[in-house]
Amino acid sequence: MLEFRNISFSFPGRRGPVEVLRDVSFSCKADEIVAVVGPSGCGKSTLLSLAIGLRKPTVGEVLVDGRPVKGADRRLGMLFQQTTLLPWRSVLENVELGLEIRGERKAQRRKRALALMNQYGLGGFERKYPHALSGGMQKRAALAQTLAVEPTVLLLDEPFAALDAQTRVVIENDVVKICRAGKRSMILVTHDIAEAISMADRVVVLSRRPATVKQVFEIELSRKAASVADVQSMPEFSHFFKQIWDALDISVTGMSADMSSAA
Repeated sequence: MLEFRNISFSFPGRRGPVEVLRDVSFSCKADEIVAVVGPSGCGKSTLLSLAIGLRKPTVGEVLVDGRPVKGADRRLGMLFQQTTLLPWRSVLENVELGLEIRGERKAQRRKRALALMNQYGLGGFERKYPHALSGGMQKRAALAQTLAVEPTVLLLDEPFAALDAQTRVVIENDVVKICRAGKRSMILVTHDIAEAISMADRVVVLSRRPATVKQVFEIELSRKAASVADVQSMPEFSHFFKQIWDALDISVTGMSADMSSAA
């Protein structure tokens, strides 16, 4: 289980600290997908950077299975919006990169990487370089790279935003299946309400900065549907969409106030 416990965080600013998160608390159990949505600039991605150990909370702590996260943690895997594939390494070498860093023997890491590539439709592209892959295939390679080190918690920071609609749905469905099959905890940061409802068991709505947990919605529609694509045709979908949209309370006035305070 991943837990954010009373997290507050501030950036240093010219006029003093800029408060980004204020007393944020929620958890994500094994075999559970939690989506985090909120107004632009409210601190959603900052929350994941705290979880992965790239930053330290000003107040509070992040725990995995009851143990605090301190710096880089093997239990956590992160999938970013931008590709993390190294252009000078082949696709196979990219997939096995995390295992190489951990000191796995070449034969062992290659066997693991090849198995993942075949599993996610990348067989035959082992010697290709990232530039030769489509956007969807690059995302699959990045996912295989993340899963190669067998994390118990997956953190996703708007990883599907740049994909076309069809590829996006296919990979969303793959990620849900991966989470369920491995009984992993997964936190998805997204600006897309439909994506959050289609994938998540719960949706956590953050307020404007300094972000607090404004509301939590129990969804679980993806457990009832044959695929992520089918969720949007379920009668409950539009109900949840309206509730989450209303909770976000997004307005031009509010966005302008946020930008002014940031300046």
